[in-house]
Amino acid sequence: MATGDTSGFHRLHWDPAAERMIALARIAHRSVDQRDDIDYWYRLGQRNAYAHAAGIVIARGVDSTAFAISDRLRAALEDRVADLGPLRCTALGGVSTSDIAQSPAWLGSMAFAAQFGSLPGVDHDYGMRWGPAGEQRISLRHPVTGDRGLLYAYDPTWDEYAVLSQDATAAAVRSAFTQAVGTNIHMSVTDFASLVASHEATPTLAPQTGGLQL
Repeated sequence: MATGDTSGFHRLHWDPAAERMIALARIAHRSVDQRDDIDYWYRLGQRNAYAHAAGIVIARGVDSTAFAISDRLRAALEDRVADLGPLRCTALGGVSTSDIAQSPAWLGSMAFAAQFGSLPGVDHDYGMRWGPAGEQRISLRHPVTGDRGLLYAYDPTWDEYAVLSQDATAAAVRSAFTQAVGTNIHMSVTDFASLVASHEATPTLAPQTGGLQL
């Protein structure tokens, strides 16, 4: 089966073993990227092992394909691709680096709290169904007296956060939510962020009253 086959892509996209291996490769790469000379080669080997394991699972044991997949994964990680959705697509040869360069970076809970924990406002949740495993949460935090604020996603499996927008409007998020629920209830958070951006660019017009003063 060719890795670019669309029907094959959907089956492999949901493979739980490949999902975990890609996620572990991403986590291991963070240690590699720290450039710690003491454990650098060990960490590099660990990352490459996870990437190759993902290739084996996705390729169903076809060595040449497995190596090609692991090479794509390593290249994407070194290009600082951090979102799991684009990494899966990259492993399957589904997208180019230019298509995934804008993916949000995932932060650990401590890093997220340090950067955004002091932001005032109330968190409004938009479901816990998002992402390939159907468990990522999307929330908008904005002041009680305003409707614009921080849009972010939370992945409970890895206890990580991704900032989707630092200046999203509640109206655009609600419109994106309605559209996403109607098209793909497990949409990736990256795609959800793109929907929000599109609604920000084309705001809903106020209803016309025919000249009547209400």
